[in-house]
Amino acid sequence: IAGLTVGVLLAAVRADGLPESSANLDACGLSYDELTKASKEWHDKSCEGQPKLAACVVPAHEQSYQQLKERCRQAYEQRASQATNVHRNLTQLIADVIRGSTQLGETIRHDLPGLQSIVETQKQQLEDGWRYGAQLQRELLLTSMESGRTERGLVLHSLLVNASLREMLQESYRYHGDDGRMVARMLQFVRLLPAADERVHLYKQLAELLQTNAQDERFPAVIFSADVRPLKDQYAPEHALYEGKAVARWQSQLLAGNFTEVALFARDFPAYFAGVEDALYAALKQQWSVEGLQHMLRLPAALPGTGQRVRAVRTMLEALLQHQNEQRNDPHLMRLAHLLAALDADLPKDDKAAQQTLEDAKQLFGQFEFKRDFAAYVDLYGLLKAAL
Repeated sequence: IAGLTVGVLLAAVRADGLPESSANLDACGLSYDELTKASKEWHDKSCEGQPKLAACVVPAHEQSYQQLKERCRQAYEQRASQATNVHRNLTQLIADVIRGSTQLGETIRHDLPGLQSIVETQKQQLEDGWRYGAQLQRELLLTSMESGRTERGLVLHSLLVNASLREMLQESYRYHGDDGRMVARMLQFVRLLPAADERVHLYKQLAELLQTNAQDERFPAVIFSADVRPLKDQYAPEHALYEGKAVARWQSQLLAGNFTEVALFARDFPAYFAGVEDALYAALKQQWSVEGLQHMLRLPAALPGTGQRVRAVRTMLEALLQHQNEQRNDPHLMRLAHLLAALDADLPKDDKAAQQTLEDAKQLFGQFEFKRDFAAYVDLYGLLKAAL
C-alpha cells in the first residue's frame, strides 16, 4: 500500500466499498474524494458515442492514472526508507547512549538486549501491519473485480504498488473461468483501466486463458474481440479465433432452432450483441435452406428487445429475397408479415433506428415476384393462417 492507512482500508469494507467520511483522507497526494471522482470518470468514459462499451483509451485519463501510480510508488519507497532509517537510528542512538554514559554504562549495557528486542518487535509489528493492509487491499480489489464493482476496484488498484493484476486474473480465472459471467467481469475491469499498455498486457494473458477451457468459442470471446479492437495499433489478435469461433458456433445453433445462448447474450449484453448481429444472421443467406428459415422464424419471439426482433425479421426477408427462386415464397412472406405487424404495434415511437429498420423491412415485400406489398401479406395471413 502507498499513502493509505490500514484504518482507511478497514473503512473500505463498508457497503459501497468507500469510507464513511473521506474529505480529510489522503491517498498518494490526492484527497480520497478527488480519487473517487477520478475513478468515476475512468469508469463512466464514453468512446465515440458508445458509453456502454467504453473500450477506448482516453489520453487525459491515462495520464492522470499513470501520475497517480507513480506518486504511490514514490510514497511506498519513501515510507520503506523512512522505516529503515528510524530503525537504524534507534539502534545507533542506544549504542551512543551507552558509550556516552559512565556511571550508568553497565546498567544500560545490561538492558541493551531488551531495548534492542523492543525496537525489533515494534519494527516487525509495523511491517506486519503494512503487509496485512496490502493483503486486505488486494483481497478487496479481487472481490471488487469478481463482483462487478469496477469503480471501487479502480480506486483500490490505483493505490496498489506491489500487487500484480496478472496474478489476480490468473487466480480468478483458475477458480471462475468456467463461468462466462465471471469472465465477462474480468474483461469489464480490464476494459476500464485507463492505461493502454496495461490493458494490452492483460488482454494478451486473457487471450491465452480463454483458449484453455473453450471460452474462446462462447460469449466472452465476443466481448474480448470488441474490447480489444480500439487497441489495434498496439495489439491485434486473430479475431477469427475468438469472436469468429463464437459466431460460427451460434450460427449452427440458429439454423438448428437452438436460440438459448444467443437470446441470453442479447439480453445480458445488448450492445455487444448488436456488434455481431449482421455476422450472425449471415448464416441464413450463406447456408440457405427452407428448414433453416422455418427454424429461424421462431427466433424473434426468443429475443428480448423489440428492435432486435425487427432486425431479425428484416434479415430473414433479405435471405428469402436472395433465394426467392428456390421455393414458393408466399407462405413464408405471410408469416413474416404477421411477425412484422405485431412488432410494429410494440415498437417505441422514439426508437428512430428501429422504426427505420421496420420501414426498410416492409419495403422488401414488394420486391418479390408477385409484387404484393406488406399490407397485402398481412391481410393474406388473416385469411389463410389456418392453412399455414
